[in-house]
Amino acid sequence: MKCHTNIKNCIYLQRIKHKRREGYFQLPEADDFEYHAFVVYCDADRKWVHQTFFSKIEQTEGIKLCIHHRNFEVGESITANINKYLEKSWKVVVILSNEFAKSQWCQWEVDVLQERRRRYGRDVCFLKMLKTIDSKHMTNQLRALLDSGLGLRYQTGVGEDLFWAAAIETLRKPLNHLPTALL
Repeated sequence: MKCHTNIKNCIYLQRIKHKRREGYFQLPEADDFEYHAFVVYCDADRKWVHQTFFSKIEQTEGIKLCIHHRNFEVGESITANINKYLEKSWKVVVILSNEFAKSQWCQWEVDVLQERRRRYGRDVCFLKMLKTIDSKHMTNQLRALLDSGLGLRYQTGVGEDLFWAAAIETLRKPLNHLPTALL
């Protein structure tokens, strides 16, 4: 009786392997989306995001980013725009800071991102720590996001070139297998 669950899981995994060989599960690629990444950030971090991050990623590397100030449609609700453009984006970049952790909108976006990660896997999110988040601002959702995702800390000076190389590689890296809950 104890092995009954293990046998069911083995059969299920064998069916998944068989279906994948037949081509039923096609993993999404960057070419299937309008944008390489949707960028989530707090308005307080806008100056760094627009002047440093966008110029390096978009202009230098040619990675197309979706940002709300430039791409959102006027007259449509913020939530509708976020959902619409998340679906048009291959990955999500999250710029983290104390101001991000304090923002109610950013916390709502973290909840939306958790759902996207359940659908597409953990490689869909790229976390970038702009400033260390104080423990008094840390929420359970944000902690779960940090614990389960790839995150890089931005520092000027010695580690800056390494940060940009890792960020660009992560944004271009293909998604791994979809979570088995979707199959």
